[in-house]
Formats: sequence, structure tokens, C-alpha cells
Amino acid sequence: MNGWDTFTWIMALVLAGSALVIFAYFLRDARGVLNRGRDEEPDD
Repeated sequence: MNGWDTFTWIMALVLAGSALVIFAYFLRDARGVLNRGRDEEPDD
């Protein structure tokens, strides 16, 4: 395995890790948005 292969694998792992972090933030925010919609009473 040469240096470019190692670099490619390291960057792929970094990209996958950052995608997981972004997805975790998305799930946290989505839960807050959904709960905020339930707390408000509808205007009739």
C-alpha cells in the first residue's frame, strides 16, 4: 500500500466520521422541531 492509498483511506474515515456527527446534530435538532410543534396549541 503506497502513501496515496493510506491518505485516501484516512480521508474516507474522516469523511465518514464527520457525516455521522452531522447526522447526530440533525437528529437532535429534528427532535426539537417536532416537539416544538406539539407544544403549540392550534389557533381556531
